[in-house]
Amino acid sequence: MSNLTMKKADIIAVAIVIPICLYVFYESTKWPVPALLGRPFVVPRGVAALLVVAALILLYRALKGRAFLLESPLVGVDFWRVIGVAVLTFGYLPIVEPLGFTTTTFLYMLLFAWVLGERRWPRLILFAILVPLVVFALFSTALHVPLPRGGLENVLRAHGFAAIFR
Repeated sequence: MSNLTMKKADIIAVAIVIPICLYVFYESTKWPVPALLGRPFVVPRGVAALLVVAALILLYRALKGRAFLLESPLVGVDFWRVIGVAVLTFGYLPIVEPLGFTTTTFLYMLLFAWVLGERRWPRLILFAILVPLVVFALFSTALHVPLPRGGLENVLRAHGFAAIFR
């Protein structure tokens, strides 16, 4: 098989990512700056800036002929894993608001790791518990970014766990 590279895919990814990042910068200029929250636009702009830098590095490597080599095209199990993760991700988006962040993200991470091939249940459960808790702690507690609360979070708040789910 000839040496396959990611050159074309890298250029397409750059053409998609950079306009999205520019749109995030544009939209964040319209956000109000509430007195108690500080600057809510810092995180999305920081992520967008890092993505632009990464995209430019990717573009540079692709245009210089130093794109990463592809060992083989996606076929068989690898192809279906990519499809499975895409389906999970697009399924996650519409249900995170009604079900809540922690519940939905727990289920998503559990299925995500399983689709990618992890079959050891202790690892699956640990991964599915730790990721939502760390992300929740970082965004909700440290950065004061409200995350969607669903039925489970509202029930826990009503039964004395309000300090956890602020």
